[in-house]
Amino acid sequence: MSVEIIVRETGTGLEIVSGRRRLEALLALRDEVVVMSPGVGEMVIARLPDGRLQASANPEHVALFRQPEISGSSKTLA
Repeated sequence: MSVEIIVRETGTGLEIVSGRRRLEALLALRDEVVVMSPGVGEMVIARLPDGRLQASANPEHVALFRQPEISGSSKTLA
């Protein structure tokens, strides 16, 4: 699933301008999600135990949390 959110930089971090509901829906299923943001690119957003959100655009973090795409093929490793 590919989700796009729009963020802007503030003095204290990033503010979500558009896509908050989509992000909240994904975070209801997982604690960390990879999203795309114009101008920033791919980033991982994690919900911390205290409820705050933390984001990272570090490619290593994005690769760690990226979920494989679900396709219609029935390839399995058995």
